[in-house]
Formats: sequence, C-alpha cells, structure tokens
Amino acid sequence: MKQEVVVTDVSQCQKDITIEIAAEEVKKEFEKTYDAYMRYVKVPGFRPGRVPRDVVKQRFSKEVKDEVIGHLLPHALQHAVTDHKLRIIGEPRLLEEISITDGQPFKFKVSFDVLPEIELKQYKGLKVTKRLARIGDEDVEQVINRWREDAAEFVPVEDRPSQDGDFVSVNLIGKFLDPQDEHEKEDLKAEGLEVEIGANETQAEFSENLRGVKPDDVREFRVVYPEDFNSKGLAGKTVDFTATVLAVREKELPELNDDFAKSFDVHETIQAMRDEVREGLTKNAEADADNRLREDLITQMLETHVFEVPTVLVNEGAESRLREFSDRLLRMGMPAEVARTIDWQERVKEAQKAATRDVRAALLIGQIAEAESLSVGGDEVDAEIELMAESMGQTAAQLKDRLTREEAISTIESRLRYRKALDFIVSKTEITVEEITEDQKPEAAEALPEARTAAE
Repeated sequence: MKQEVVVTDVSQCQKDITIEIAAEEVKKEFEKTYDAYMRYVKVPGFRPGRVPRDVVKQRFSKEVKDEVIGHLLPHALQHAVTDHKLRIIGEPRLLEEISITDGQPFKFKVSFDVLPEIELKQYKGLKVTKRLARIGDEDVEQVINRWREDAAEFVPVEDRPSQDGDFVSVNLIGKFLDPQDEHEKEDLKAEGLEVEIGANETQAEFSENLRGVKPDDVREFRVVYPEDFNSKGLAGKTVDFTATVLAVREKELPELNDDFAKSFDVHETIQAMRDEVREGLTKNAEADADNRLREDLITQMLETHVFEVPTVLVNEGAESRLREFSDRLLRMGMPAEVARTIDWQERVKEAQKAATRDVRAALLIGQIAEAESLSVGGDEVDAEIELMAESMGQTAAQLKDRLTREEAISTIESRLRYRKALDFIVSKTEITVEEITEDQKPEAAEALPEARTAAE
C-alpha cells in the first residue's frame, strides 16, 4: 500500500501519526467495494448481480465510504506501526474528523500510547545488603503464645463487673459532634463490637467508660480522636458514642504442655512444637529477606533509570488495586456507612503511586530480560500451572484449559519472565548479609479500616 507516514513524538509514551494514502490506492479500494455491491446488493427493479454502478453510487454512497475507510484505515495503521517498530498500547485515538473521497488521497491523524524506550544503565554488579532476621527463643514463644490465644476460650463473667483484660461486646452508635459533610451526618454503627478493656490498642475513653459494666448497661461518652489517628475518617474528629453492653467475657488460655502440643495433631511434645516453629520461622525469615533484597534492588535500579510510564497502564494498575481493596472490605463485612468515612481520594493517590512504581519496575525488568535474551519455555509455564492448580484444588489440565480460553497464558509467561530476569539480576549482585533483630524488622504498612479502629 502506497502511503506517507509522519510520526510525531509527543512524549516518551505518546506518538501522533499522520498517514496519507495515495489517491490511486483509494480509487482501487472504491472500485473493489463498488464491484462487491453491484454483485450482492438487492435493489427493486434490478436482477441480482446486475445493479448498475451509478445506482450503487447513488443509493449506497455512505455505506461504501464507511467500508472503504474500515478497510484502508486499519491496514494503513498496521503497516505504519510495523514499519516504524512502534510498541503500541491500547487502541488508537483519532485526532480529527475523517472523510474520504473517491480518487482523492485519504489523510488521517491518530494518537497512540507506546512503551517508552529505556536506555539501560548498570544492572549488573550492584551492591545490596540482605537483612536477615535472627530467630530467637522469644520469636518462637510469640508464635506459640499466639496459638494459645487462638485456642483460648471466652467465658462469660457473671459474678462481677468488667475489669482490665475482659472483653466487652457492645452495640455502638456514634455521632460526629461537628459534621463537615453528608457522610458525617450519618451515624457510625457497629454491632457486636469486641473491646478489650485496658489493651494498648484500645482507645483510652473506651476502656475508661466500659470498665465496671455488666450486660444491658448503657454508657454514653465522648471521644476526641488525635489528628494522627490511624483512621483518616476519624482523625481529628470528636464523636459522641452510645454503647449498649451485650456481654462481658474473660479469656482463659490453655496450659502450655504436651497436651496442648498434641491438640494440633502433628506434635507429640511441646518441644517438638517449638522445634517446628523455629524451623518455619527460619524459612520465612529467609524468604522475607530475599523479597526485601529484590525490592531494594528494584528501588536502586529505578533511581538510576528515569523514564516516563504510559498513563493507561498506571490507571489499569491503580484500578486493580482499588478493586482488590474494595473486595477486601466486602469480605470483612464492613458496614456501608463506615466505608464511606474512608478517605477515598487519598486511597486513589496511594494506588496511583504504587501502580506507577509497579509499571516502571515491570518495563525496566522486561527491557533487561530482552537485553539478556531471557525467555520462558512451555515446560516452565506448565510447571507454574501445575502449582497454581494444586493450590486451587483443580487439575492442571482443567486450569490450563480455562486459562487458554481466557487468553491468560501470556500473563503467566510475563510473570515467569519477570521472575527469571530478577533472579538473573540477583545472581549478578554483590550481596552482604546483615543479621537484624526484632526491633529492626520493617513494619507492615497496612492501614486499618474505620470499622475496626473506632475503639482502637
């Protein structure tokens, strides 16, 4: 196809393409379309296949033009993209209204999102510290004590009022003292909320006002939340609460002995339980250290590789993160009125920021994989599907069939290629191992939703 193509760089991730198809190519396509219409259209007064061209031009002018455009435009775009080796993302956007005339050049302009060209800098021979947590007796006991907590029984308290250490179950209604918007004019409600009296994570006002209560008691009190409160919907707010006591219970922990170990059906003695816990913690510490090492490497490479990222990919990633967050809230059973107190604008900003980093990392490591000619074989994909199927309780054949129908095999290939490239980078990295203690371990940065944090 004879055509002239002009590519304009708008940014690293956007290109405008102007294409002009030669007049003879346009005329040829019109002739082919007219011929097809003459053979197949039905017009009263004419036998099939005998409709004159003039009649076709008169009665089907718009339809013919649409078909010519529908054939020429995508073919011209495909040739332009291939010839100029453009790595496009998504669909093209027409920048101006298009029209076509038989025997005249056909000119149009579109805009494409494209993957950026990344100039690779150093990614071999980097230096990074592997921070490996030391597993001590206190770590082992912490896990076992948590299991004791999980196995604890909550016994109703009937012979005395509530005291520190008790768990008070309440129906809670909260009213904002000075509501700033429609959401804050609605009551905060939580049914069956469990409050541990005197616990560090319990708001002092809740402990003070629910200490000394019995079932059916009603307490009214005010809570002034600090500006840095971990729930943004409550931070800096003053709320008047009414708490109706449903029950008061105390926790009874099982004794830490061989019988407790045997209750898990996999240990004969408490010492065997401790040994297995230590082994598991050691493996987890190694895995966590490896994951942090990889994250540190990615951060280091992103600092030295500066490039733009396609907005469309960032938006897709951010939407995916927000969707996962919303699904998690639904699974937790968060009341709608409480969910509305979440600062969603801040959540969107956080999702955009995280998605931008994810996209930059994926593009950079993908470029490194290409430079190192790293590929993924079918046997590697099959092995990954086998692992996925096992965790999902399906056969590998069933899962592969579904993934093939959903055209999701390429997603697995991309993930494995990313992992292989990152492993390659790690293998070329100078690693120093540093043992860290409990107080040096990074804390999980997970914000607690308001449904669980009104009293915490």
